[in-house]
Amino acid sequence: MFVVFFKQFIKELKRKVTIVFIHHGKIKPLKFNFSILFLFVLFLGWTSFTLWAGFVSGKYVDYLVIKTNCKITKLRMLFFSDQIKKLKENLSQIKQNDDNIRYLLAMNSRKIIIENYLGAGGPTPVEASTLAMLLSGKANNINHHNMAKQSFYLLEECKASVNSYSEVVKYIDRQREIFRYTPSIWPCKGIISSSYGIRFHPIFGNKIFHAGIDIANDKNTPIVSTADGVVIFSGWLYGYGKVIAIEHGHKYRTIYAHLSNFLVKKGEIVVKGQEIAKMGMTGRATGPHVHYEVHFSKKPINPIKYLNSYLD
Repeated sequence: MFVVFFKQFIKELKRKVTIVFIHHGKIKPLKFNFSILFLFVLFLGWTSFTLWAGFVSGKYVDYLVIKTNCKITKLRMLFFSDQIKKLKENLSQIKQNDDNIRYLLAMNSRKIIIENYLGAGGPTPVEASTLAMLLSGKANNINHHNMAKQSFYLLEECKASVNSYSEVVKYIDRQREIFRYTPSIWPCKGIISSSYGIRFHPIFGNKIFHAGIDIANDKNTPIVSTADGVVIFSGWLYGYGKVIAIEHGHKYRTIYAHLSNFLVKKGEIVVKGQEIAKMGMTGRATGPHVHYEVHFSKKPINPIKYLNSYLD
């Protein structure tokens, strides 16, 4: 049955077909005779060519897309390499600023010792060549693994810079706090009429230990607190006359004696430079002055080293 059908199919393919092209003018009609087999082969050939052309054009489009993506990727990598370069320059400047600040602040912390010990090193030859290729624009030769390592190292340097900055800020805050609570200014204007240590008593004439210094000036000269703190005593004390004592924290305490007037009372919070009293000569005194004491760990120390030119 199949053989008969096949023979009939071949016979049909051999039949002739006439195609006539008639021109609507004086030109004679054109006639072409083709076998059905020829037309069938022509159809198959045209269909195959069309499919092949579509396949090739699709591949070419894919190639163009990939090529375009590669160019975009290269541009992005070059941009990224430029950003890495700028970031390294900024980090270098940040580190230099950090070192300068630490030098000015004389931050002798354990971190400095650790950094001095671990500060040696640098990029490996592979890392250096990777960065060189990045900066030269040779993106085709880049090892992406090393590029990722460069990014990781830069991130770690950023974290270290942030941590270092935080430490500097904490150090500055700590120093500010110490400055606020450490007696470091003159309690008043005047001249030192009696120093700290063994002296002849101005009234009794015998040798006696003087636990502070006397600063003389006119009566009612303003007396200020030499540091932030809390008033723990404001009243009369035999020999001292009117006295104010201030607790500053960090083991510091100051005492101001022979005052004429109180401007603060017990329990009041005062700040460095705030006027707390007026100079007088109450108690045992030969003239207007303030007896000024600085205590550390509840023991009197020489106030001279805690005076500066703040009020001079």
